[in-house]
Amino acid sequence: MADEQALPLPLDLLTALQEQVQVLEQGQFRYALIGGIATGYRSRPRFTQDLDFLLDVPLLAMPGLLEKLRQRGFAANEDTVVREWAHDHLTVLSFRGVRIDWLKPVVPLYQHVIDQARTESWLGGAIRIAAPEGLILTKLLGFRPQDQVDIASLLTANLGQLDLPLIRNEWQSIVPANDPRIQWFEEQVRRTTAT
Repeated sequence: MADEQALPLPLDLLTALQEQVQVLEQGQFRYALIGGIATGYRSRPRFTQDLDFLLDVPLLAMPGLLEKLRQRGFAANEDTVVREWAHDHLTVLSFRGVRIDWLKPVVPLYQHVIDQARTESWLGGAIRIAAPEGLILTKLLGFRPQDQVDIASLLTANLGQLDLPLIRNEWQSIVPANDPRIQWFEEQVRRTTAT
């Protein structure tokens, strides 16, 4: 588990994270921090300049949420955010130049990542951070080179503690059994457990 010394964050990134989490908690919205910051918390710190959230917000609640965030210094065009949330199921906000990506949990896998997120006492408050299994699943979906590095880090840092059957079952619920990403993942698991 990370602490504030082990995972130093740039001031604006830290402030954006704290401010957004406070608003989400006050509104009792379901969310999970994912992406590089969450991966750094669950494995090893790495450089990132943005925040990524899975966020379950009804469309009707979006204007009020955006207003509360604007009062704290966040920037977002309400019409654009509402349109993107309704049609694309993702949108982007900013805070003093920090990019904040919101992803709507429209597939069951994402809902499960939110459900299994753990509330951690971190940075002077409570933050719901995706469990290592959820982070691995979101990284398998993205599967960019950095995602692959992150998966390997999560496997190493959480060796012997991961629910590998959960990862496999969730993955099989959305992709065919012959998907090359799961084959790659199984090879990473073998390499990690062999060391």
